[in-house]
Amino acid sequence: MKVLTLVVLLVALTGMVGCISTQPNRGDISFPVYTHAFPEAQTLYVESFNEIMALPPAAQPFITKIKETAEQNKTSLTYELAESMFSQRHLGVNYNSDANSPVAVTFTNSEANCLSLTLMAYALAREAGLEAQLQQVDIPEYWSRKQGYSVLNGHVNLTVWSPSDKQHTHRLIDFDSRLQKQQFAAEPIPLGRAVAMYYNNKAANALMGGDFPRAFRLLSEALKLDDSFAPAWVNLGVLYRFNDYHGYAEQAYLRATQADAKHLTAKENLAILYRLTGREQHAQRLFAEIRHLRRENPYFHLNLGDEAFEAGDISRAKEYYFRAYRLDRQNHMVLFALGKVAHADGELDSALAFLERAFNSARFDTDKKRYASKLAVLNDQYD
Repeated sequence: MKVLTLVVLLVALTGMVGCISTQPNRGDISFPVYTHAFPEAQTLYVESFNEIMALPPAAQPFITKIKETAEQNKTSLTYELAESMFSQRHLGVNYNSDANSPVAVTFTNSEANCLSLTLMAYALAREAGLEAQLQQVDIPEYWSRKQGYSVLNGHVNLTVWSPSDKQHTHRLIDFDSRLQKQQFAAEPIPLGRAVAMYYNNKAANALMGGDFPRAFRLLSEALKLDDSFAPAWVNLGVLYRFNDYHGYAEQAYLRATQADAKHLTAKENLAILYRLTGREQHAQRLFAEIRHLRRENPYFHLNLGDEAFEAGDISRAKEYYFRAYRLDRQNHMVLFALGKVAHADGELDSALAFLERAFNSARFDTDKKRYASKLAVLNDQYD
């Protein structure tokens, strides 16, 4: 199995509504993490920073082995470490979008999401005596649907180099070669930001699962590490909104926009809150700004199509999917979506054609297997 690179950074939750709340604003509005909102959260166990980053005992023999391999092959340690991440003879890591695991568990299972895999690679590099730099990759806004929610995804990777290398030759460790080839800009981030992302990922899953106290505790930990991490503020705002703390939610969303003025999902959630609390003019202004900036993003239209499809509006879904298709005719997810609505309309020939194109355009084994199973079902309908 190849490795996908989807990291859950925040939950947009654009379709949810609730009752208006007028609770007073209390606490430090410059850091609106209100513990009294979820008092039971403080007793919950969450992994510490050191527990998340600790390597297991089995890591030492692994590092010794790759050092020996580098000596025997007269290659660099950076090269051998990077190769070992993907070699089936060594770690042979696999992608699992739901596996937000600490480094020791990731190493033992050789399976995790992109962020957890990258944290493991960072810990191994540092333990091997190499320099390492985590990076957040500036990819276009891209959503996936999970448990009925719109989830915005991001990407991180890692560069490693030897301190003894006077040329400082960097080796990139990236669990998505497709993104690497597209050469998106990448911004160096400290380890604290990456661990804040880890807490945020787990908080997003807890939030979607309805475990609000755990989500709050995890988001609190994320923001203690990095209070400039906008996605954690957005998720905290969503959490507050779900529990009718609308004043607190607005403070959290505004903190997100202060941390990142270009964060459209923060603005989108703020616009939803404005509409929910009767401030329609403010909401419309923000929605118009967001639509204007997203109009050329195929993933935006794909996500709207998915929402319409889940609501049973096949005609509307098809309209959004074709908008996405006009912007990107080779995107396997768009092609699959078009096959999905064609099948819903009883157009089996079109559905089969789009699914075959989706299969041929997909790069990862997990996607190809999924499309192959759909194709098998369709072919059975012709028998």
